[in-house]
Amino acid sequence: MNMKKMLKSFVAAVLSLTLVVSGLGITKNVSAVTQEDEWKANAVKTPAEGKLIGAGYIDVEFDNSMEGYTYSVYLDGQPVYWDGNSIVRSELGEKVSATSKTKTFTPSDEGKTEVYTNTVSKHEITVKAQKDGKTITSEPRTFYVSKKGLAMGGDMGSHTVTNKLNISWYYNWDTQAFNNSTDEGVAHVPMVWGAAQSNLQAIKNITDDSNYILGYNEPDIESQANLSSGKALAAWKYVAATGKRTVSPALAVYSGGFMDDFLVNGATYDSSQDKGVDSGNEEETTTYANPIKLEDGFYASVDVDAVALHRYGGSKTGTKIEISRLTEAVDYLWNKYHKPIWVTEVSITGMKKGYSDWSYEEERALPIMKEYVSEVIEAMNKDPRVERYAWFPYNVESSNDIDGLDGCGTTALFDYDTGKFTELGILYSQQGNPEGYNAKQISDDEKFVWQEPTTAPETTTSQPTTKPATTKPTTAAPTTKKKNKVGTVSGLTAKNNKKKVVSLKWKKVSNAKKYQVQYSLNSKFKTNKKFGTKQIKTSKLSYVVKKLKKKKTYYFRVRAVNGKAVGKWSKTKKIKIKK
Repeated sequence: MNMKKMLKSFVAAVLSLTLVVSGLGITKNVSAVTQEDEWKANAVKTPAEGKLIGAGYIDVEFDNSMEGYTYSVYLDGQPVYWDGNSIVRSELGEKVSATSKTKTFTPSDEGKTEVYTNTVSKHEITVKAQKDGKTITSEPRTFYVSKKGLAMGGDMGSHTVTNKLNISWYYNWDTQAFNNSTDEGVAHVPMVWGAAQSNLQAIKNITDDSNYILGYNEPDIESQANLSSGKALAAWKYVAATGKRTVSPALAVYSGGFMDDFLVNGATYDSSQDKGVDSGNEEETTTYANPIKLEDGFYASVDVDAVALHRYGGSKTGTKIEISRLTEAVDYLWNKYHKPIWVTEVSITGMKKGYSDWSYEEERALPIMKEYVSEVIEAMNKDPRVERYAWFPYNVESSNDIDGLDGCGTTALFDYDTGKFTELGILYSQQGNPEGYNAKQISDDEKFVWQEPTTAPETTTSQPTTKPATTKPTTAAPTTKKKNKVGTVSGLTAKNNKKKVVSLKWKKVSNAKKYQVQYSLNSKFKTNKKFGTKQIKTSKLSYVVKKLKKKKTYYFRVRAVNGKAVGKWSKTKKIKIKK
């Protein structure tokens, strides 16, 4: 090979090597660009795009896997500041101080954190990644925050399309969600109902991913959780052990001393005081299955993330329900404890005496209730001290099975039996949603509107205008308005075959549309709180009464109903709860 050919081959080899090396560099640069672009598009993992989220602390999960980068989370374009382990919550008046810091994450950290907001609105999460003075910002993840929720017991959950109500959360006085397909997308917040062994054991089996847990249900009254403040504090360690953010017990009387003991003073627990006390769920004893054990002693007050409130009724001004009873309670709790407030039950109880019967059939009740609900939604949404609220909807046929008073059916958002929505349910669904949120609509075939039953009008034959010459005029006997007369219920039976349950059955009454079932600890069915008389309506020929008190004697009776026509009560059945 001559020199010219050798030089030509060398130049070709060098050129080829240069191209290879250059190509590797190009490939490497393309790869880096692709990785960053992919990260920007998918950096935020949760919350899901467009999701309706309950107000308060919100879990955020993000991708922090790119090596060499540090990461920080932004809410609505602003960094999230922390004072120690607490987020600075500007909506609650908290200020960023000289000691406030933002959190920085590396690939070795878990890509999870919290943000806080209780503003009912559209929000955005972005993540910034920094390396060598270079900042990359992720694409924003849009979500919506709502305070609106629902208190929904087991008798409400079988047919209701919960996710059509445009609520962000619900609870059902239980640690376990209903897990109905119709609840999909609506977060369940578990509750530890009381301090009975079964309640505390159930805490360990919580399966949902809610970052909150609700405390005991009305522990200050005998008919509900029925706990001393000392016992409530003694059992709280099991609630705290869930690792979830805690909401205080919800009291029947929000201004009582129970909450002061629980949140400020502390209290003493004496197990000897529990003997023979019925929590409403399980017989309370001083014996607990391992590891559930409560010991005597003084228990210090606890810190909670929010304070629960139950508020019923309202001040009456003519035909208007004022919300001052509700807002005054919010003022009281905030000023005293300076904690965000969860209104876990808000509604109107039955009020037969007064200006309105709250049955769904009462013509003037529904407009009054609509106005009240609209004002509640607006007031709760605007108040930054309120983190969440939940309407308690009695059934359209309810006679207020809690206190035995007539009415409260107009508070229903849906019919328990059919799941169809009332006019109030449609209103609750469509109002108070974040602007821009694609709210679900309720179709015509899902609507339920009560209509007054029609009856044949009363008719008579008019008198003749001229006097007949020889005979009296003959006229047909006038037809009268058809009466919905109903008979007396017979054949009533009552059996206690299951624990704290009585099964009632009776014979069909001609012309009856529905039946009223009444039961009491008093043979004369007195309606004061001591005797706990309760009344419900059903269209069936049977009814199962649950959560009765063991070793107590109950009295049961049934009567038939057709509109405003009411039959006589059946013979009373007396039964002692042995199981």
